[in-house]
Amino acid sequence: MALSVFTAGGMIIDNMAAWDGTIARGLAGGNAVYSAVAASLWLEQVGVTARVPRNYPPAAWQALRDAGLDLDGVSAEPADVDWSEWFFHRPDGTRVDHLHASDAEADAFGMTGCRVPAELVRRFEAHLAGRPDHGGHFKAFRAAHPVTVAQVTERYWQAKGVHLGPNLPDAQIGLAREARRRGLIVTCDPGFHAGQMGKDQLGELLRLADAFLPSEKELALLCPGTPVADALMELSSRGDAMVGVKCGARGAFLLEKGRSSPWHVPALPADALDPTGAGDAFCGGFLAGLVLGDEVLHAGFRGAASASLAIETAGAAPRAGAGHEARRRLSLGLARAGQPTQDFPKMNGAP
Repeated sequence: MALSVFTAGGMIIDNMAAWDGTIARGLAGGNAVYSAVAASLWLEQVGVTARVPRNYPPAAWQALRDAGLDLDGVSAEPADVDWSEWFFHRPDGTRVDHLHASDAEADAFGMTGCRVPAELVRRFEAHLAGRPDHGGHFKAFRAAHPVTVAQVTERYWQAKGVHLGPNLPDAQIGLAREARRRGLIVTCDPGFHAGQMGKDQLGELLRLADAFLPSEKELALLCPGTPVADALMELSSRGDAMVGVKCGARGAFLLEKGRSSPWHVPALPADALDPTGAGDAFCGGFLAGLVLGDEVLHAGFRGAASASLAIETAGAAPRAGAGHEARRRLSLGLARAGQPTQDFPKMNGAP
């Protein structure tokens, strides 16, 4: 069956620790997964293109298949990853990431179950930050195994759109170029590689993408010392893409080509549990909106609804009824912004 959209990027294993001692381990995650799950709230037949180690946990594979994702674009490589990533979330919504540990190390430290003493979370974070990182983790694996055009099957190229999650810049450009050649709608998130991106690489992505969506931290790397609105104007002047910036609890700002100021899309109310993947979920919802014919502001609210749901569960797999709830939140967000709402089609048997 033909895909509606697919995402390309990271598919990893996440572990979450909140400052109050709540923990969750062995979660299917990664930028391609969070954005694909978000797109699947609005569209059927969403695929993922990624490269994973051969020891990627079968339970995580199954969780994503149970979520309805097409994983035919995922290839298992002849390499193992023994250290998964830990995200440490602060009460103010910030987080510390890019810290890694093996399951055995986390077990030995006592990071087991669903809740541990808050002081243990702080000591475990300090332990991971203070000892050498041997490189046997997903970050190193992804650097050695970027997602390229060669990983995308012909069936996936028949989709209507693609979201390019963080990837090596040249690999991301190659995917964008091929997607543009084939007529797909292209959204792009530079991710943590923004600081490594040369001006020519950035210009090429801004020329090829329909939407370019860094985080506030990544925008600051691309346009150092420049206020957000001015940075968006600078990027807009360098290509044809709609440019936006994801600002966490402050929502997102989206600048259409030719506008003198950006739209503001506020974050929607949510009972936050795990903020991991919120920005990726915004991108997946935004792509779905473009594919469905939304104007930019409407697509932004679709992204905000997706992000609000992503942070209410640990890991990427959606809860039951998430598609129906996403439509309800979109309608509320549009109404609060004074925008016309829509009658949304029912999907997957939602009431």
